[in-house]
Amino acid sequence: MPSNVDATKIHQGPGKLWLDVSIPAAGSRLLINASGEPQGGTPFFAGSTEGAATVALSPKLDTITADQVAGSLDVVMTGEAESIEVTLKESDLAKLKHFIAHGTFATGTDTGLPAGAQAYEEISFGGLVPIPKTSVAVISPRRDAAGKFVVSQLYQAYQAEAVQLPFQRGKETTYKVKFEGLADPSRAAGDQVGKIYRQT
Repeated sequence: MPSNVDATKIHQGPGKLWLDVSIPAAGSRLLINASGEPQGGTPFFAGSTEGAATVALSPKLDTITADQVAGSLDVVMTGEAESIEVTLKESDLAKLKHFIAHGTFATGTDTGLPAGAQAYEEISFGGLVPIPKTSVAVISPRRDAAGKFVVSQLYQAYQAEAVQLPFQRGKETTYKVKFEGLADPSRAAGDQVGKIYRQT
């Protein structure tokens, strides 16, 4: 077999993080339009990012050994962990509310604040609350094929990263989020957590 290098198989492009996307039926994929925007559900674009949007697919593998041989005899999958991680740059509270799992978002007016600055948005937190779950996707354009994308999706996920907001003069505020995938046991084995596909 020839060892030709195929540059079209080398992906380079930004990933856009979307929340609240639709969950495809078994055998289907998350539908996107020609601009790479998810169709169905109530998609929410997370905004500008810094660095890579990282999709991690991690099966937990344990080897089977025997005292009679030095090497492993076999390997079995005993678990898995899939995640999507990204550093976000837009920290207005209307966006931030999607990433503080134990927070409650509200807007209003406080006449005790200075005139001209009485409208506010806030996130309150503290106390045990149910953790929201959502379907998330990272959609990245192919550099070699306009209108075609690589789509990575977690069907059911929760935001697991502690949100840290550094405020400083010399650099904009950024914060990391990490969505951990959960299994949906009603789906077939091999398609319970998510999917990655590439338009060809």
